[in-house]
Formats: sequence, C-alpha cells, structure tokens
Amino acid sequence: MKKALINLFCAFILNKQKRKEIRNKLTVKFIKDRENSKYYAQFVKFLENKDNRDSFVSITKLEPKKFDTKIIAFYLPQFYPIALNNAHHGQGFTEWFNVTKAFPNFTGHHQPHLPIDVGFYDLTHTDVMFRQIELAKLYGVYGFCAHYYWFSGEKLLNKPFENYLADKRLDLPFCFCWALENWTRKWDTGTQELIIEQKFQDSDAQKFFDDIKPFWQDERYIRIDSKPILIIYKPHLFEKQKVVAFLDKLRKLSKQNGIGDLYIIYARTADLFEKGIAENDSAQWGFDAYCDFPPHNLRNNIDKSLNVPVKKLQGYINPKFEGTVYDMQKYIDDEIYKRQKNDGYTLFKTCFPLWDNTPRFQRNPSIMDGMTPELYKKWLLYSIDWTKRNHDKNSQIVFINAWNEWAEGAHLEPCRRYGYAFLEATRSALEMSQMQDKK
Repeated sequence: MKKALINLFCAFILNKQKRKEIRNKLTVKFIKDRENSKYYAQFVKFLENKDNRDSFVSITKLEPKKFDTKIIAFYLPQFYPIALNNAHHGQGFTEWFNVTKAFPNFTGHHQPHLPIDVGFYDLTHTDVMFRQIELAKLYGVYGFCAHYYWFSGEKLLNKPFENYLADKRLDLPFCFCWALENWTRKWDTGTQELIIEQKFQDSDAQKFFDDIKPFWQDERYIRIDSKPILIIYKPHLFEKQKVVAFLDKLRKLSKQNGIGDLYIIYARTADLFEKGIAENDSAQWGFDAYCDFPPHNLRNNIDKSLNVPVKKLQGYINPKFEGTVYDMQKYIDDEIYKRQKNDGYTLFKTCFPLWDNTPRFQRNPSIMDGMTPELYKKWLLYSIDWTKRNHDKNSQIVFINAWNEWAEGAHLEPCRRYGYAFLEATRSALEMSQMQDKK
C-alpha cells in the first residue's frame, strides 16, 4: 500500500530525473522503516532489561601503590555552573545536563553513561576532589592534566583548581592543557554560535604567565627534568610565527621569574595532519614534544576499515541517526594502534577507556563501539611498555583521555555499567608491566 502511495505522489513530479531521485529516496526510507519495525520490540526489551551484572566490577580491596610509569589523566573542570554557560545554555547548566539527556541510537548502544561513587558532583566542593584523588591513588593514576580555559586574560571554569591551589591537602600532582580554541555552543572550534573567541593576541604572553605562574610555582605541579609541563591543544589554528613568538616569550618570562625552562607539548590532533604539518616539525613550532590525543588520528591516515556503516548495525536504529560508528574491537585486536609513526620526534602515548560523544551530538555523534576494559588494558599495556623503551625514567608518562569527560563518554571514573572496571584495568596494566620488568 505504501509503495502505491509513493508512486502516486511521484506521478505529479514532471521532471523525470527529479521524479526518479525522489522515488528512490522514499523507497529506501520505506524499506528502512519496515526493517526497523521488526526490531523495535527487541529494542524496547533491550531498554527494559539492560543491566550491568556481566560487566560491573566492584571497588578493589588492595592498598594504593606507586609505579614507575606515570599515568596522567586529562581532567575536565566543567561540572559547576558559570555565568557564561548560564547565559548560553540555560540557568544552572553543567556537563551533567548533556550526560543525562542522551539516549541509545541503536540496539546495544550504551547510553547514557551514569556516574557512581563520586556521583553527579559539583566541582566547587573540594570534598569531591578529595574522593577523586583517593580513587586515582588507589588505582595507580599519578596525576591529572586539567583543561585550562584562558581567553586573553579571561579565565573560565578555573574555580576547581583555584581551590586546589589553596588547599595543599589535595596532594595529587597536576598540570594543565590549554585549550587554544574558540568556546562555542556547538562544542567545536568553529565560529558558529560563538560564545567567546580565542583571539591569541600578541600581548597575551605576559598576561598568561601572570595567571599561570602560581600553579607553576606549586610543588605539586608536574615537571619533566624540573620543567613545568604545559600541553597546548590546537595551536595550529593560529599562524606558526605567532605561536613561536608567544612560546619564546613565555619561556623567557618563566626563566626570569625563577621557574626555569618549560616543557611544552603539542597535542597531536587530526587537524594537524590534515593541514599537512610534518610530524617532526614540533620543534620548529617551539614545542618540546607531541602527545597523542585519541580519538584524534584513530582512523585518520591509518585504517579506514574501522568505520562501521550504519546499515551493518544489528537491530533497531534511530531513524534520525547520522553518526559514525568505529569498530574498537578491530582497532585493538588488529593492533592498529601500533601503526602510528613514532620515530624522529618525542612522543607521549595516550589511550582512552571509552569514547562516545552522543550526549553532545545525539543525531550525529562519533561512537567508538565495542570497547571493553580488557581491550583498553591491552592498549594501555602496550603504551606503557613502548614508553619504557622510548623514554628515560624522568619522562615515562602515559596520558589517559580522560578521567571525567562524561559528555564524550570517556571516563576512568566509575559508572553504573562497568563500576570500577576501567580503573582496575589501569592498575592491572601497570602491575603487569612492572612484573615483566622483574623477569
């Protein structure tokens, strides 16, 4: 009956080519809808019955332990309301708003990710950070690398680490990753729906140094060879000479103020390669090293077969879903993570436990599907061992993306489905590597 209606509708389209195109589109939609209807009851059953009995891991009963390799987890401070977010996203907005509104796009899609233990926290309260530190130490996480939002003197979301600076009892080492990009409502680096622009002005070096100086002077700040670490995310959005001049000025200011030289790391993103910037060009930009920043470059220039076409997903699919699904089982089992070019420059490895930014882009997310604690552990163990082979003891660092990027589905923090499984996998990988060293 529906096919007859499609033909009847198309009969009134005079242009033959246009008529053919519209008929094909409507027919494909009709077929997809018919197929989807078969799975709808199954999808409802999945939503009603999904539980965590097979994947949930309880908290460990072991004591905290220190390891030679330093695991540093990227840390998002956007879990408390600020005036700017209130104005553009609604009163009281935090990342938890995005997290809790997500829903599955297909049968088996794990959304939403819901926190346990630390819960839906407000980062203006230091008791939250005390618990985060307690968990980090228990599972072998050496420190946090907090995202630093700084726009020509205007700081955003800085309250948690202002509190951190003021309270020496918060004793986990930390460093910063400066997000050198625009702040937008669309959670990208573009100019549409702009909230605050990253202008990166010539006079910014002095102001930036004045603001970050107290942190670099703090004994908890993470260093390599006595040099405070600063990671910069997407510096290539600005002219090379501008970046070089800024970093040169920043180093001079640091030395003049008794801090010494800096260790500045370029976050290796997909844009970096797409713009044709050579991998061994970090020094020419004024940087000391790169760090991986997956899922950037997970697929770029490596293996396009990771892409799972939506039509190959099993079961019910949200009719409005236009996202991209990546096969993480294949990425880990085929050891694709080993294929990245690592020679000719200093590189720090980074892994992620999970990744799925459905909370920010419900219809068009990037979903790293099929990741498990066991697969993450294999990837992390390789990264630890590679680091031991390629770095001296002073710079044996592996980054994790992330501790608490809940709206991007990337979190070591315990969740309702997996419990403490990814934290346990982190500690287990460290212990396995240490045991191998003793053989």
